[in-house]
Amino acid sequence: MCAVDTRNLCRNCMNGMIVNGVCTSCGKKQLAEAQRLGYALPLGYLLHRQYEIGRVLGNGGFGITYMAWDRKAERRVAVKELFPCKDVTRTAQNPQVRAVPGQEEYCEHLKQRFLEEARLLYEFRENPEIVSVFHLFSENNTAYYAMEYIDGMDLKRYLAGTGRLHWAQLSAYVRPVMRALAALHGKNMIHRDISPDNIYLAKDGRVKLIDFGSVRCYSSHQGLTTLLKHNFAPLEQYREDGKQGPWTDIYALSVTIYYALAGVLPPKAPDRALYDAVHPIAELCRDIPGHVAQAVRKGMAVLPQDRFQDIREMAEELFPGEPLLQRMQGQPTGAGRAGRLPGRLAGIQGIQGRYRGKRFEVAAGQTVRAGRDRSCGILYPPNSPGISRLQCSLALDRQGRLCIRDEASTYGTYVNQTRLRAQIWYTLSPGNVISFAQEKFQVL
Repeated sequence: MCAVDTRNLCRNCMNGMIVNGVCTSCGKKQLAEAQRLGYALPLGYLLHRQYEIGRVLGNGGFGITYMAWDRKAERRVAVKELFPCKDVTRTAQNPQVRAVPGQEEYCEHLKQRFLEEARLLYEFRENPEIVSVFHLFSENNTAYYAMEYIDGMDLKRYLAGTGRLHWAQLSAYVRPVMRALAALHGKNMIHRDISPDNIYLAKDGRVKLIDFGSVRCYSSHQGLTTLLKHNFAPLEQYREDGKQGPWTDIYALSVTIYYALAGVLPPKAPDRALYDAVHPIAELCRDIPGHVAQAVRKGMAVLPQDRFQDIREMAEELFPGEPLLQRMQGQPTGAGRAGRLPGRLAGIQGIQGRYRGKRFEVAAGQTVRAGRDRSCGILYPPNSPGISRLQCSLALDRQGRLCIRDEASTYGTYVNQTRLRAQIWYTLSPGNVISFAQEKFQVL
């Protein structure tokens, strides 16, 4: 691979070169320093001798996120910088961050929390529903981490443009968020800031849970600070002695679903504790299934003990009969255990693309692969765009259930619009839709 000449790299998209005054990728003129956030790092600044800084993607009270070009890995990344703007200063001539006199101890505390956030994200770097962190480092008297750059927008912005959603569309966004929470809760951690602006929708169809700055271990004996986002925060987050746990995230997720479906927010939890004036979601959205309305109602219960206590319980209510959070333990029968289930059979049928209308069957002891390799039972021509040589595999597990595995394909294999993590077997249910490139199959 040839190294990219970054001298004319577009600072807007970090993906094209400036030729005749405009970018070859985004079509915009080069970003000028005058358009820059005043206290941000300069355009083109080389951070850690590796990351060339582009435009600011976002900034809040505690940090700045930049688009950047990773010179070593030859890719776009997002770089988050700890910069509590009310408590630190920096001049245009000097990138060093200095604490405001009297705020030194507080800034050091923030730095430790920032590093904890980065380490936590790094621990979940292989989870497809959580943003991946590549590199954690310190420089300029502050801390940074580089993470994957995701082209898209958060759910809050998406809803602002589209208005409220139907459950059929929203459910595709809820599934990966629930899987991310299941992984987090499995480590005795809670997110504590679930809301539409922390659910990110990538242009390639992926859904990511972001912003882990509020994550805490709920099983420790350390007190959980009062940190909340009004309307989405449950009652226990308003109280210093409120016991927080998975049910805390479940409330916030339920309010997020309520808001996305109904287009309105419920009253704040303390107000609901005095008089609950929430309009039932079933009255506001008469087209949603009854089990969805029931799950949202229970997830939004004012008192923690009245809610679901586990994210999997909520998943079972929202998606009955669908093994949403279940992954295969061990290998299916088709991956080396032939002959255990004679006569068992499962199948898929093409509903879009090259094999529309054609049925493929998977028998016990058999592995059926899709891709461009000649060994594939679902075979595609060598020049098929978006399809890898080995795309995915299908096999039966010990109970005769159909399972799927993505074979580390370039552009991914999806089930119900959720991208599968590579090289892991997932169980399928009748009605599930498998998709890759322009191809779609339905599980029979």
